[in-house]
Amino acid sequence: MTYTINIVIKIVIATAAAVIFGNGSVVAFNHIPQKWFEDWEAGEMGTEKRVLPAKLLEADNAGRQRLTSTPWKWLFTGLFLVTGVYLAMTSGLQYEVATLCVLAALLLMAISDALYRIVPDQLQILLAVMAIGFVSYNEKWWEPLAGAGLGLVIGLAVWGLGMLIYRNDGYGGADIKFLTVMGLVVGRRGILAVFILQTLFSAIESAFLIATKKSTSKDRIAMMPPAFIAVMVYLLFLYNIMEIIEF
Repeated sequence: MTYTINIVIKIVIATAAAVIFGNGSVVAFNHIPQKWFEDWEAGEMGTEKRVLPAKLLEADNAGRQRLTSTPWKWLFTGLFLVTGVYLAMTSGLQYEVATLCVLAALLLMAISDALYRIVPDQLQILLAVMAIGFVSYNEKWWEPLAGAGLGLVIGLAVWGLGMLIYRNDGYGGADIKFLTVMGLVVGRRGILAVFILQTLFSAIESAFLIATKKSTSKDRIAMMPPAFIAVMVYLLFLYNIMEIIEF
């Protein structure tokens, strides 16, 4: 009886979270301060200046939503509902809530990267705060710091290889920050798994865009949408498996 009550409580929480995060993600993104989206651009005489994405300015100046309510509110609500109910059936309440919060922060980052190729630092900080929900799952107190350090090393290594081989910085600062912060959330084993999955999903995305002639091999693709999927797959299906691996 107690088990059934617990499941019902977790499903109710998952349903409420789906409505809040599904609708809230669209509302929150449309109300993020413009300043968060500022990026550096080369100016005159070798100087740099802060600029906003033209697509963002166009929407805001015209009074349009940056992200339309339909169909995105429905799609995001459905995504969080399915995810939440699955977690309610397979994990504890703390893990369910912590995972949904992380995915909500990542979703905002993915939307921003997909639309503007910018990931606001404020959202990276929000993701770092979400690491609090996973602290009790670490066997060692220093695991989050080790995960962040490994994520930073991986990000810098990929950036360095890109500069050395391709002479470009396609793997940008936001991607390095993401791996560092995500390492804080999931630790060493987790960030390795997330990086491998992100790389795999990014390759699939790139191949699809090139095959459909929506992009070329020289274009920078948005890295956060594949990262969002990678983290979701890891937290839903691989977290407990990776915890068995010792290193």
